Amino acid sequence: MATSQPAPIRWLKQHPFQADALLAGVIGLLTISAWIAESNSSKVDLSSYRHMNAFGVLLIAAQIVPLAWKRKAPFVALVIIASAIVISFAANFHNFNGAVPAFIAVFSCASHLERRYAVRTLGVAFVALILSLALNAIHRPFSIADLIINAVLVGIAWIAGDNVRTRRAYTAALEERAARLERDQADNAQRAVNLERTRIARELHDVVAHSVSVIVVQAGAARRVLGRDPNRASEALTSIELTGRQALDELRRLLGMLRKYDGQAPDLAPQPRLQDLDALVTQIEEAGLPVDMVVNGEPRPLPSGIDLAVFRIVQEALTNSLKHAGPARATVTLSYRPDELVLEVVDDGRGLCEGVGKDGRAGGHGLVGMRERVALYGGDVSAGPGARGGYEVRARLPFAATSA
Repeated sequence: MATSQPAPIRWLKQHPFQADALLAGVIGLLTISAWIAESNSSKVDLSSYRHMNAFGVLLIAAQIVPLAWKRKAPFVALVIIASAIVISFAANFHNFNGAVPAFIAVFSCASHLERRYAVRTLGVAFVALILSLALNAIHRPFSIADLIINAVLVGIAWIAGDNVRTRRAYTAALEERAARLERDQADNAQRAVNLERTRIARELHDVVAHSVSVIVVQAGAARRVLGRDPNRASEALTSIELTGRQALDELRRLLGMLRKYDGQAPDLAPQPRLQDLDALVTQIEEAGLPVDMVVNGEPRPLPSGIDLAVFRIVQEALTNSLKHAGPARATVTLSYRPDELVLEVVDDGRGLCEGVGKDGRAGGHGLVGMRERVALYGGDVSAGPGARGGYEVRARLPFAATSA
């Protein structure tokens, strides 16, 4: 767990200009301290230097103040600082800050500018260094050691700044990649949901079409027997009423789900129902997964959409168990309650399906479809490792409102 940074550090990162100005102020205080200390020290001989005056103070300020803009305009800051140092040596003023601002400016150029521009600033720094030492040699002996030491310090400052720039660019690239992957993951998840909703809508389209066909047939039968067999006509009208209500409910859900047509023609094959579960179980067992069927409560006719949803959920859950559970046995339990159907598919295999986390959150398209189907009827679904091992899928589908 990452520790939070102290408040002053956070403030400095959030206010870069103020941080740079503070750095310039600190260097200014250190320069003034060095000036006072060396002026009052008997061990430092300043007799060969020009006496400090207003012009000298202005040159010192020109070496320090631009540091406040070392991130906003690093090259300009370096040019001003380097020029002030060269003029200071030309005027034979003592450099009390030891060229520290120049090293900082070189570091800032290398860390904030593109490399092709940063290399040019390195050339500016070396030219200023050679000019300063050449001008200093007019008044005192030239030292090759000073040239080498200062050149090494300039090179170190530039390399350090370039490393910072490289690391910053690498970190930004990683963050961008992570953000892009997160966006792609969200887009893929939404695409899976949309595809599943479209597929479910096409299936419900067939359910509604079938219901309308039943209504037409029953209406014709009621018309033919209305005069001679009122009881049969009444039964037909009752069937028409029930089927019409179910068709309206399915049509309402269909229109609420379908966001756009994907150009695929509806499947003309009959949609599977609960009565087809035996055939499904036989197929799964032939593929290598033994399945037990358990029915609790009194079975009753279900709305066509729920009938289809239950079949699809069982189909997807058994397919996942067959693919990912390994050697296992599955149990499908249908519990009929007064106002809902509870469906459980449990296996005793490895306990995790591909694309599903330990918290039971589904990542595969099939499990996304389960959630969409159950949510369509106001139910809920859970999928995850079972309490006694293996993997389980549990769905609850209310149907009282559509079965009247």
